[in-house]
Amino acid sequence: MGTYRIDWHFLYGSGNGYHTIDVNIPPALVVAQTWLYGHAGGGAALAGIKHYRKRLDNGQEQDIDFGEWLSWPPVIFDTISSITAGLACGEDQDGWGVLRMDFWE
Repeated sequence: MGTYRIDWHFLYGSGNGYHTIDVNIPPALVVAQTWLYGHAGGGAALAGIKHYRKRLDNGQEQDIDFGEWLSWPPVIFDTISSITAGLACGEDQDGWGVLRMDFWE
């Protein structure tokens, strides 16, 4: 097994709440990793994977949602067709994050 493609996506969020990006792809085996690379303002901030759509062996799709921001994992490895990466920021905060997707054969 090896990677044949790497995609980079960047996130920015300002103010209280969730700031997300959705990436839709043809079904593929993907390692997706997120991280927070910048943060301004007081309080906690987090980057993670909020949701993804898993492609099952029978061709159906299963939605996997990780709920609230403290439950968002930084990495998944699965056959997916969609992913939602997010930043959770507090009031008077700015956050910057990265979503890296490595496509595997």
